[in-house]
Parts: sequence; C-alpha cells; structure tokens
Amino acid sequence: MKKLDGIRKKGYKTALGVLSGTSVDAVDIVLAGIRGSASSLKVDVIDYQEYTIPQRLRSFILENSTPGRGSVDNLCRMNFLLGNLYASKINRFLKDRNIKNKEIDFIGSHGQTVHHLPANDKLFGYSVKSTLQIGDPSVIANCTGILTVGDFRTADVAAGGGGAPLVPYLDFVLFRSGKKNRILLNIGGIANLTYLKKNCKLNDVVAFDTGPGNMMIDYIARKLFSRNYDRDCRLALKGMLNDALFCEIKRRDTYYNSKPPKSTGREFYGAAFVDGILKKFRKTKPEDVLRTFTFYTAFTISENIKKFVMPKGRFELLVSGGGSKNKIILSALESLIKTADVKILDENGINSSNKEAVLFAVLANETLNGNPSNVISVTGAAKNVKLGKICLP
Repeated sequence: MKKLDGIRKKGYKTALGVLSGTSVDAVDIVLAGIRGSASSLKVDVIDYQEYTIPQRLRSFILENSTPGRGSVDNLCRMNFLLGNLYASKINRFLKDRNIKNKEIDFIGSHGQTVHHLPANDKLFGYSVKSTLQIGDPSVIANCTGILTVGDFRTADVAAGGGGAPLVPYLDFVLFRSGKKNRILLNIGGIANLTYLKKNCKLNDVVAFDTGPGNMMIDYIARKLFSRNYDRDCRLALKGMLNDALFCEIKRRDTYYNSKPPKSTGREFYGAAFVDGILKKFRKTKPEDVLRTFTFYTAFTISENIKKFVMPKGRFELLVSGGGSKNKIILSALESLIKTADVKILDENGINSSNKEAVLFAVLANETLNGNPSNVISVTGAAKNVKLGKICLP
C-alpha cells in the first residue's frame, strides 16, 4: 500500500493507457505524462503504438463474444489469455523504448468488452443491468510488475447506470470550449458522441452511443470479401447506394432513433443483425452492400445529432476512431449536417488514433486520486462513482 500512496502523491505521473476496442483488431497502447486531476488535469502524449491482434485469435474472441456461440470454458480462458496478451504487448512496448517497467507509475486498461446488457432484466426478484470486460487487470499487474486499474464500467452499472459511454469525462475535462459548441464523435466498432455546449458544466454534458460504427462494415468485409476491413474504402467506393437495402436496415434498426441515455454493442449490431438483412439481398452486388452499410453509419450519426443534440448555428464536429479514416462516412456527414465543421481530432497530442487509449490512462488517474469519473447525465447512474479496480503487483 505504500507504493499506492507514493504514486498518489506524485505531482507528475507516467502512465500507460491500454485497450482493444469493439472491432478487436489491435491492442492500443499510449504512453502519457499526467499532472493533476479533474479540472486541473494536464496530459502529455509521449508515444503511441498499435499491435495487431492475430486473425485466428481475433476470430476466437469474436466467436466467443457472439450470443449463442461462446462457452463459459472459453470465456474463462479468454479472461486470462487477454490479460497475458496485454501484458506481453506492454512489456514489448517498454522494452522497444528502453523504458524500465518500474519507471511506469500505473496502467489503465479497459480490457475487451464481450457482452454489454445496459437494459434492466428481471431475475429471481432482482432488477439487473450487466456488462462484462475481460483481460483481467490483476493478470496485467502481475505479468508487468506495474499497478493496474481496470474494469471501469462495472461501478457505474452497479449504481444503476448503463456503464457507457466512458469517454465524456475525458471530453469534458480536455475539450470543452468557452467560444464554440462542440460535438466529439468517436467511430469505433460502435459510434458514440459527446455534446459540449459552449461554457458547459459537467452536468450539462450529453453523450450516448449513436449506433453502428465500423462493426457491421468490418463484418461485411470479412463475410463477402475475406478482408479484415475495407482499407481506404476501396471496395465500398466501387459500389452504389442501394435504396431498398438502406430502407431494410433502417426498418430493422430499433436502436438508432431511441432516446438517450443509451448504449449498445455487438449484442444488437452483430452477425445476427447483419445476416438477417443479407438473406433478403443475396443477389445484390457485394460492393453495393458494403457502400450502403457504410453510408448507414453516417446516417445514424447524423440522425442522432439532429434529433437529440443539434446546436444552433455552426459547430465543430471533431471525429476520432478508426472511422475517422473512412472517406465515405466523413463526406456523408458533411452533406447530411450542413452546419457542422467536420474535422479529424488532433489537439494537444491527442488525435483520432490515440484518444481512447488516453481515456483509460486518465480514468485510472482519477481513480487513484479518489475522484468519481462517471457522468450521470450520460449513463443514467443514480450517483457519481469511482470507476475501476486497483490491482497491485
């Protein structure tokens, strides 16, 4: 415990933020210097790297994260397997930079979400919301020798919240403006946004998952083209928007136009959702299918902005995540939301690639400082809570 107290008292901390996102394509690691906390927080991004997850392992994770396909045996194994995977990549990251593990004060690790059920279920007389992230932080701590904070969603869910999204805290602390309205949009497997009106307070923040990000696009790239993803939109750009297919996706999608607070994941927009639609469009040109699903992501984002958070006048739409590299999505957002200045996030060393990894270093720092970091106006939790579990090596 002396080590924990020593870290908390340091004015400048060196931290790692780690995650593998909904798309399960890579382990992202950011090295950051952190001063202060909460409203006094300052973050210096020092380095960042992505480590590709091998395809066979990725398929194994996705298979066992799909409702009706996984097993409790494999879920148990994956919890430790991913902990070891993260730890090995962290050790490699530090070794390649000639940084000793003892020079790192702490790790913030999100882990891998395998199931997320933010709606209340009635079970044996209890009303239960649930979420599950694997890649146990205790495994990481003991395989790296570095204090690790992980499992950030559980406390918010225990307080009656949806456990997601988590990024609004980072958005508020680092990106609120006294001069302009801003929407920060992250397009990962799922797309989520944070609305920061000019001069907003923490309880003014509005944030939620808008619907699909890259999840359905990547699945179609694998299913129809045997590609992990559509690099540079090369495949989708060869296709045309299919109106009938677009209308069928919209008809089946009961999530995108539901009111916030809300969050979603693979449980809704996974293989079963896409396959159910594709059965009716077997004769449709594969490139047209991919183009239509790609445009659909932009459509759901724009509809959520217009219905729930549309600022008056012009505003900044700062885009991050893998989808920020998708030309079709960005172009569609510009055409669908005329008053948005669409920009790829790049401020103070935080960019479209590293932002989520920075988030988990920041959340770990808040937990170590004893600060709550859920945003109850976003998740619907009954109270502010400290997120994450502290695991000592």
